Order: sequence, then C-alpha cells, then structure tokens
Amino acid sequence: MQAYGGVSIVNALPSWYGSTMALNMKVSVNVKEGIRDRSKETDLIKIIIDYFKEKYSIPDILVEVNSELPQQGGLKSSSAVSVALISEIYRKFDIKDPIFPPILSAILSIKAGVSYTGALDDATAAFCGGISYTYNKYFKIIKVQKPIEDISVLVLLRGGRQINIDIKKLRDFQMIFEEIFQIGLRDPLEAMKLNGILIANLLGYSLDPVRDALKKGAVASGISGNGPSYFAIVKEGDEGPVYEILKRYGNVIITRPMNLDCKDLSI
Repeated sequence: MQAYGGVSIVNALPSWYGSTMALNMKVSVNVKEGIRDRSKETDLIKIIIDYFKEKYSIPDILVEVNSELPQQGGLKSSSAVSVALISEIYRKFDIKDPIFPPILSAILSIKAGVSYTGALDDATAAFCGGISYTYNKYFKIIKVQKPIEDISVLVLLRGGRQINIDIKKLRDFQMIFEEIFQIGLRDPLEAMKLNGILIANLLGYSLDPVRDALKKGAVASGISGNGPSYFAIVKEGDEGPVYEILKRYGNVIITRPMNLDCKDLSI
C-alpha cells in the first residue's frame, strides 16, 4: 500500500488543532509472512504488528518500507508509514472490521511514543491526500478538502531532527495557533506562512531560508512539522528563483500537492 508525505499548514502541538497538505512524495509498504526480527523494527512498526497479532491473531510478518521522505524531517514520514502499514495488513489478511486507518494510526502513534498528539492531521492527509483539518485531542476529523491548485511546493530536504521539543513552551501559544487554524480553514496559504514562521522561531530554527524564499516570490514558506525540513510554495511556473536561493541551503526537490479519493473512509 502507498501513502504520502506532506507539509504543515498548522502544527497541532500548541493547540491540538492541526492541518496538513499532502504532497506527491510517496511511501510504499509491503508485508510478507516470516519470522519477525524485532531488532529491525521501529517502535511504531512494532506496536502496529503487536496490535494486529493480539486483536486478529495474524501470523508473524516482515515489513518492507520504501520511502521518498527523510526520517525525522517534519514531512510526515511516520504517519505515512503507519497508515500504509495498517492498510496493507488489512488488505493482506482480509480483515473485515470497519476501520479508518488514520484514526488507528493516531492511537498507535501515541502508544509507540512517536507523536505527542497522534498526528491525526498528518495521517489523514497521508491516507486521503488533499488538505486535512483535525482536532487531535479527540481524534476528530473536521474536514478534508482538495488541495490548492496551480502551485508547486519546493522542499528543502532535511532529516534526523536533533532538537528537543518543549511542549509547554509551544502550548503557551495555544490561542495564537487556534487563530491560525481558523485562518487556515479559509486561507491555507496564509496559515501555512504564519505557522511556518512562528514554529521556526519557537523551535529555534534559522529564518534565513524562509526570508529568502519569500523575497524571491514564494507565497508561503516555513518549517514543516517540527523541522528540520523547510518548504516554500510558489505559483506553478515560478519555481526558478526560489529553487536557486533554497539550493544554497541544501538539497531541494520540487513537488506538487497530492489528491486522492477518500470517499470510502473504510478499507
């Protein structure tokens, strides 16, 4: 099964309200029956397999992940792996219980300790494409809408996050992020810019790539997730100047928003 990475519109850590836009950056997960080697499984994969073994008595499985996303880069790789793996296990073992993989992903991500809020916004965008709006505290999906058209997304790829997240400090800004979320419901690009700049400041990332991208014509730019990857949004055809300036900071890819058919919320 496949799922997709994304960039933040609103980081859910400060207020529990989160919003993510899916990108055409793919994660593929395959499973096959075999003797598990738990030492090679991430904490999240371990928890997911243990859940299905306990609840549905599936046999031992081996998991193969192919990802275009750097790990711990703020581009939603954990959520993409999680929903893809959950969906693949359901498909392979013909499990009939109705389930919405992003909800289960959020629950198990908290249990695995890889997310403070469960990242339901990330998991929903990874599974459905488009733009997700969620209230993660109660695993509530507020809405999923089609992505913004005629834009390109430039991603300054970085992985291996080193910073410590100070949740208390972020939640001191809860009211501001609630406001940004409300802005995002009607103007995702404006919210993306406000969130990206504020999160970069709060987590101690340099704003130089953001300033440079905005000066070169980006309509939004900032840190995605908890970083360290940066992004910039431009109108289709205007990628050149922003690409050239961001390249000074590292490897940049140009991608597009991803849209999928998520009418059937069960699998």
